[in-house]
Amino acid sequence: MGEHMTTEGDERLFTEEFARFAKETLEEWKVPGVSIAVVDGEDVFTQSYGIATYPNKAATSKTLWYGGSTTKAFVCAALAHLIDTKTYPALEKGWATPISSIIRDDFVLKDAWATEHLTLEDAVCHRTGFPRHDDSMFRFVDDENGGIVGRDGKRKRYSTAKDLVRNLRNLEMTAEPRVKFQYCNFMYLALSLVIETVTGKPLGDVLRSLIWEPLGMSSTYFALDAAQSAPEHLATGYCWDEDAEKYTEVPHMSVVELSGAGGIISTVADYAKWVKCLLHEAAPFSAAVHKEIRTPRIMAGMPEQGRDITMYGLGWQRALYRGHLMYTHDGGLEAFGAQVYWFPDAKFGVVAFANTSTTSNAAGAVLVYKLVHEKLGTAPDDQVDVGVKWHEMIEMLSKYYDKGVETLFPDKPEPPLPSPVSLKDLAGTYYDPGYKNITLSVETDPGMSDQEILVGDHHDRTWQISTRLYHVTGSWWVLYADGAVKNSSKFSQEWQRIEFKVGPSGKPSAFVVQWWDRIARVYQGSVEFTRIGS
Repeated sequence: MGEHMTTEGDERLFTEEFARFAKETLEEWKVPGVSIAVVDGEDVFTQSYGIATYPNKAATSKTLWYGGSTTKAFVCAALAHLIDTKTYPALEKGWATPISSIIRDDFVLKDAWATEHLTLEDAVCHRTGFPRHDDSMFRFVDDENGGIVGRDGKRKRYSTAKDLVRNLRNLEMTAEPRVKFQYCNFMYLALSLVIETVTGKPLGDVLRSLIWEPLGMSSTYFALDAAQSAPEHLATGYCWDEDAEKYTEVPHMSVVELSGAGGIISTVADYAKWVKCLLHEAAPFSAAVHKEIRTPRIMAGMPEQGRDITMYGLGWQRALYRGHLMYTHDGGLEAFGAQVYWFPDAKFGVVAFANTSTTSNAAGAVLVYKLVHEKLGTAPDDQVDVGVKWHEMIEMLSKYYDKGVETLFPDKPEPPLPSPVSLKDLAGTYYDPGYKNITLSVETDPGMSDQEILVGDHHDRTWQISTRLYHVTGSWWVLYADGAVKNSSKFSQEWQRIEFKVGPSGKPSAFVVQWWDRIARVYQGSVEFTRIGS
């Protein structure tokens, strides 16, 4: 792990004992490095531990990290400001403005009522009826003038938020609008287009002029190439390879198509300025905008881990933690995690950025809560051990993953029924309008050299995954999807039920995936991929 620690903070907060605790936490969760910022009243303190980039580039308060979904709060604040100015006729209905009234051609859904009536407020608080559908996000689109040549030989370009929003017409809703909380990144892409359409400017330019420049956030970027060419160092993302017992570098992720759902790259020092603005209800926002930022819109979770009922509003979760009002949001990409917490009554906030997928959110939460407990004077018996909670979740997911077949197919016969179609015949390219192409090929099982399985190619996706299909019984298969790096955390892995359909010719005609978000426990609907080629 190394002995890297960059000291820039208050020794009352970042003590030697905390430094030891941070080092142990990073080692426990296999996270190379972390940067932390604390806002305490008018004061800001920063501290960093570990490595930003191996072999020896230490993390500092000026290190750039991906902010992931913490981007959403900036989008909401900007939109609240645009509404508050009352200078944009398209926003005269405020949060009740239908999305389609602004981006009519792009925002088209399968449900006609939802197309006409879903509002800006529905989108910001995830009550549209859409689940995540993250696996349908694609990084490239065919374009004869594009500068990229895909594996299929076709010319392509990077996709944009607009491309992804226009794909909503091909995706299913899984709940009625305004009935339940279902987190959906797509809706923040739609909000990004709304802001760009209303202002006539790219979203990054709007955020910079409205928020970042007034707050002095000069080390905040909205594109990978801008961050890579910046004077600040951009941290490298990693995954811990459990088999090799070493860190594997993960290529930097393009954030073009993620836009307002997760496109920010910044430093903890810059984010401290943002949190301080929110705590003190300061400029550049009016009192009315700050009130909107703090207003909850929908219930998002039941009491747990010391929290009362969690509500969701303008890109923030709102809850009481041991009687203290708290706003929080995390962010996660393929190899980065972000945590932002602020307590208005205590005028206290904490930001933590780190460089692994998901485990950095666990490590960040552990470190944040230690600082929070110290500030709030939380009695030891009342302190929630968030590390234990994360370990319990990992253990549960690992158990389900390792017993994926038993979990998904509790009634499968023994011995299993043979597949009605050979493995070779099942191979080919399948298509769904929303999830696009998936090509299945026959390969040797990496875990069993004497067994052949089906392997899926998803190189064109925003979220880089590789899939393995194993026969269960009859026409039923189980799909395992691995994250950016094999042998990494179970958090980056999925397992789903698949059924192949056979046509009158006896050849496979389609397969259906019953898609579940395992962590959120949300059903994302059945997606049928039709066979289009061998």
